Amino acid sequence: MHLSVGILAVLGLIAGASAETVKVEVGKSGSKTIFNPQSIKAEKGDVVEFHFNSQHSVVASDFENPCTPVSSGGFYSGTLPSGDKSTFSVTLNNTGPIFFYCSLPGHCQAGAVGVINQGSDDTVAEYQAAAAKTNSSKEPRSVFGGTVSDGSSSETTGTMASSAPSSTGTDSASRTSSTVASTGSSAAGHLGPLAGGSALALILSGLVAL
Repeated sequence: MHLSVGILAVLGLIAGASAETVKVEVGKSGSKTIFNPQSIKAEKGDVVEFHFNSQHSVVASDFENPCTPVSSGGFYSGTLPSGDKSTFSVTLNNTGPIFFYCSLPGHCQAGAVGVINQGSDDTVAEYQAAAAKTNSSKEPRSVFGGTVSDGSSSETTGTMASSAPSSTGTDSASRTSSTVASTGSSAAGHLGPLAGGSALALILSGLVAL
């Protein structure tokens, strides 16, 4: 019994140690695009961290419906910065493509879009071209699917981001925020230099004592 619990602890810590944080600057002066980088590569469990330098938002979308929230799942930051809140963090639960946009009036149509894990067929350039042809952008009713913070403290709302529909089938435009505990990204941060082989060796040596 103790060995099984120890093995589960090892697997959990290794997964946390391997998670990375991918930083995205939003509306930064001098940048050629609103979201920089515009195309992001991230793995399952990684955190995509949007840093807002001027007022924008980020909304998960899909390739077929630019400037419109996904029908279920996804995320929405609200308009940031707001007070001392200027960061929105999303934890990925798969590596499927997730297109996103700024929902402020006219921004999506002007090219404020991006993608996480772009595929070989549907590209952010094609999404951006289709977005330019839309008449308006849709905006969810409330923040969900990520963590809004000032960089030192945070409030988590909703669930992890996914490119696939959620099991609830709830329309993202009518979602309300719900506070939940968030531990994944902090675990990776605390491990620091113990990530990788040294962490595994340290943990396994502890298991032997069990």
